[in-house]
Amino acid sequence: MNKALEDQLVSTLLGIMSDGFNRSLNALEKAGAIDLTELRSKYSGIGSEYYDVVTRALETTAESSRTTIREAIESNQQH
Repeated sequence: MNKALEDQLVSTLLGIMSDGFNRSLNALEKAGAIDLTELRSKYSGIGSEYYDVVTRALETTAESSRTTIREAIESNQQH
């Protein structure tokens, strides 16, 4: 698999995970399990210390999936 495709898939995975994370937080808040007041108070629209922590964790997870993604595609191409 070429690096451009691999980068695109990792980027797509990051977007999917970010969306899932945000939906999960909102669902937990709606269910009354968490209160996001403090988190939202520190959000400036372009990020915050909390946003940066989550972003780094999601980026690390997506990047660590690179090998698994490559192997799955290469295995599928062989069949």
